[in-house]
Amino acid sequence: MSTTISPAQQVLRAIALVALVMGGWFAIMIVMPLVGPGGRDVAVVGEQARAVNAIVAAGGRVVDVRRGATLARSDRPGFVLALYAAGAPLVIEGRIAAGCFAKAGA
Repeated sequence: MSTTISPAQQVLRAIALVALVMGGWFAIMIVMPLVGPGGRDVAVVGEQARAVNAIVAAGGRVVDVRRGATLARSDRPGFVLALYAAGAPLVIEGRIAAGCFAKAGA
């Protein structure tokens, strides 16, 4: 019995591995703001006006505006959950996310 892996199977395995790694990274980016201490930057991903409205309603302050995300900060406990309650579409870890979004106007 042969255990040779065909080139097509190798490609499928590589695609599956990349998908697994990217999915894990994305999950970490979503969970990090929920489990860390308050006072850290978070990125509210989505339309700028909607993000700013959610940040203000949740009791935070805008730190920086990027193309596609708005960075925010608050020492308030439960800030991330308050952002979601105020209509934020997606909140991810801000320090890492800041490098993924270009400065507004750039």
